[in-house]
Amino acid sequence: MLDKIKKSVSDVLSGGKGQSDNGPEAGAVTNNRVQASSAGGDGAADEPESNLYECPSCDSVFVAIDKETCSSCRTPVEQIE
Repeated sequence: MLDKIKKSVSDVLSGGKGQSDNGPEAGAVTNNRVQASSAGGDGAADEPESNLYECPSCDSVFVAIDKETCSSCRTPVEQIE
């Protein structure tokens, strides 16, 4: 089962070309993403700020840019400060 998961992740990272995870292209997509995100300085200007929200009814916690109701019980959520 773990081998299937590794192969699926490897296929996704290699663009679905079925390359093995030990070839020269392995991790290239991930490395490019890391380099791209660190090349722009702090990166805070490019990404919207997310917030934490908590549901007072079922105690679920969400990370979102904007959240009004709980996905589980549809109760209005409160932003955690």
